[in-house]
Amino acid sequence: MIFGLGKTKRAVGIGLDGFPFSLAQELMDMGIMPNLRRLAQRGEMKRIRSVFPTVSGVAWSSFQTGRNPAQFGVFGFVELTPDMELAIPNGENLKCETMWHRFSDGGKEFAALGVPMTYPADRLDGFVASGFLAPSLNERAVSSPDVLKFLKEKDYEIDIDPAVAIRDIEQFKEDLMRVSKARWNTALSLLKDEERDWDMFFLHVMDTDRINHFLWKGRRADSDVEDDFFWNFYGWLDEQLGRLMGVLENDAELFICSDHGFCELKWEVQLNRWLKHQGYLKYDNDPKKGYKAVKPGSRALSLVPGRIHILHESRWDIGEVTDKEYEPLRKELMDKLRAIRHPDSDEVICKQVMKKEEVFEGPYLDRAPDIIIDPCNGYDLKAKLGVGHLFEKGPRTGMHTYEDALLLTGARLRDISKARNIMEVGRFTADRIL
Repeated sequence: MIFGLGKTKRAVGIGLDGFPFSLAQELMDMGIMPNLRRLAQRGEMKRIRSVFPTVSGVAWSSFQTGRNPAQFGVFGFVELTPDMELAIPNGENLKCETMWHRFSDGGKEFAALGVPMTYPADRLDGFVASGFLAPSLNERAVSSPDVLKFLKEKDYEIDIDPAVAIRDIEQFKEDLMRVSKARWNTALSLLKDEERDWDMFFLHVMDTDRINHFLWKGRRADSDVEDDFFWNFYGWLDEQLGRLMGVLENDAELFICSDHGFCELKWEVQLNRWLKHQGYLKYDNDPKKGYKAVKPGSRALSLVPGRIHILHESRWDIGEVTDKEYEPLRKELMDKLRAIRHPDSDEVICKQVMKKEEVFEGPYLDRAPDIIIDPCNGYDLKAKLGVGHLFEKGPRTGMHTYEDALLLTGARLRDISKARNIMEVGRFTADRIL
């Protein structure tokens, strides 16, 4: 046995970012992922939900803390300070401990390879290599110098530059395969290390999210951008699952999860331009200013994805909305958002329009967006300022969905299999190990 699992509570987890339950079913039915099918037949595979807002940083923060965003204090890929400065939160902004801290304190042997929102990495007693938001593989991205040395010897890379897909799709494919191969080789090498007796080993794979964003449309036979690379990549990914099964033999307790679903992107919807057109937002048409372009007299603005902040006088430097005005304004905005339709198809844009207190609960609720929107499939809610249209096309052909995330658990992981969303997957996993 290469991977020791003497204790029944130990587990190996694979986090496939943005890998939908429905795509998994399709790939298995097509015969492209036979190893995934074998895993599903041995255990249980089901559809779970993401979290709001449905972005990877927030979802994986929910996974590793087992809590909702109002408890750990991060609500998106970007945030705004009260004076309209753009800020990108990272692991230092999480206001509660992660499972990795709990494992370290509890004396558990663990690895967290590539998990988003673990940068900068704390000096924990475990193998931690930061994922998404780590700018480079350096001493701040790892839990120890030994981890850094090991990763460099394996030619490990944190992530590709997704912007390459906009300039050169063939280079994007090449980069994706190079990074993905090093990622899996590194993980399998760690699992084969007979000197380590893992209580918890977790590999996060960002590559699935990257390919789904830029090549999702190419999966359709009737698409004008049909591309076999999409299917070939998932066939190759299945081969890696086969390698993993060989390393773990029959003693590992394996689970696979994703943080959100995916669907084809029809339109990007620029909500700040809608807010301006409706008279709720004023800004200078100067892209260099960013959100500093927002002018006094504004009452609401949007951040991606589908987050509406009402500019209350108590929170924002230029805020003018009073307590008395707040609730009537929020209701007015919510009613109007529900009524937005695409001018050609007449399709509704917003599936759900919710108050923050309907979505979140915790000590940081006051920082949450006042309105949360769950868009209809195909309508990605964006937040550009400046001159332009409400409905636009961009380089991405796939978008995140709240529904249709995936959880696959081995037969002995009944405790984790009860999870209904990515937050509960993390909570039940941590409870199991500890």
